[in-house]
Amino acid sequence: MKVQEEYLRDLRERAEKALTKKAPLGPDIDLSQFYLCSPRERVEDVREIEDQLKEAALYAGVELEGEKAATYLQVDRSAVYERVQRAFQGKLEIMSSQEALQKYPELFEYWWGLVPVDADKYTAFAELCPTEGYFIRVFAHTKVEIPLQACLLMSERARVQSVHNIVILEEGAEANLITGCASVRGNESGVHIGVSEFYLGDNARLTFTMVHNWGEAFHVRPRTAARLGKNAFFSSTYVLLKPLASIQAFPQVFLEGEGAQATFQNIVFAKGNSYIDLGSTLLLKNRGCRGSSISRVCATDEAQVFARGRLIAYHDEVQAHLECKGMLFSPRAQIVSVPELEVHGAPRARLSHEAAVGPFEEEAVNYLRARGLKREEALSLLVQGFLNLDLPGLPEALQRYIEEIIRVTSRDVL
Repeated sequence: MKVQEEYLRDLRERAEKALTKKAPLGPDIDLSQFYLCSPRERVEDVREIEDQLKEAALYAGVELEGEKAATYLQVDRSAVYERVQRAFQGKLEIMSSQEALQKYPELFEYWWGLVPVDADKYTAFAELCPTEGYFIRVFAHTKVEIPLQACLLMSERARVQSVHNIVILEEGAEANLITGCASVRGNESGVHIGVSEFYLGDNARLTFTMVHNWGEAFHVRPRTAARLGKNAFFSSTYVLLKPLASIQAFPQVFLEGEGAQATFQNIVFAKGNSYIDLGSTLLLKNRGCRGSSISRVCATDEAQVFARGRLIAYHDEVQAHLECKGMLFSPRAQIVSVPELEVHGAPRARLSHEAAVGPFEEEAVNYLRARGLKREEALSLLVQGFLNLDLPGLPEALQRYIEEIIRVTSRDVL
């Protein structure tokens, strides 16, 4: 207990020193202009959840009344609903992170184990002013074929939600986690800070999908890291198709075990005055590690998008690839691709990148027009094909949902 108290005291001291530390990327946010979220009442039955909350969750890819292995719903600063399907009780756990810390003192070994508490003002704020977050653990050799889902909603204007999430897949565990983050209709301003730490044991497999649907004046600052054991697999897909004020995220994956693999996919349609800075870092540390980071970006209006990728090799027998393709639909929009490749003492490592930004070929547009489509219809169809990545392991229902919002977004903007 004394060791834990000293550890927490050290974390707090480091956070206090970093509370004014600007992040190296993205516009700086004055957090003092926003109030902390308010608490909400817990419900025991999903039917007690307000319709407007269900609607907001659905637009972020989370169906609260659907059959899922486990569900976590947080509104503002409170975990309001948690449920593990009967068939998976004793095989996985889902609860608020604060409840998990009280239940499992050993969880402190994972708390800020991958993301530095003093990385910037946002991580510091998440430690000093926490508003829950989720804890998910899948027990060893458990294969959860039905998706798990976690939903983080904000219903109050001009508030800060600062969550800290911990996900642990023990050895041989497999799961598919869908996370939806959104503001409730009518709430257009606020700040969401999300610290997420993923721990995958040997031979564990996690497919992680995050869909964001924020108000147009929201600032979002995810801070994410993952550690992979031997032959572990981590797939992360991020979808953003609605305008917001700004988002800046640069998750890191530490591929530490032999044969570990990680993939990132970002699907972004930037609109309005959105400022979007997204990327990923893969640190390939052991024999047989593989990785990829793929971005598909469309930008219109006055949106700015920075698509980053960083590959770092520490072993000869590793391989990874970066790919960014962007399409501009406005002379005032901007897309910047920033690839970085680093090799440290591993001359035989194989790292590569490919980037392209430009318009659709008129030949493709004319081909579709010759078959009876209007120009706007032809462009919309091409955008749908451009943004529709092959997302391995994604549930069919969520895949259909993403395809539908891509279709609607393409139709409405072009």
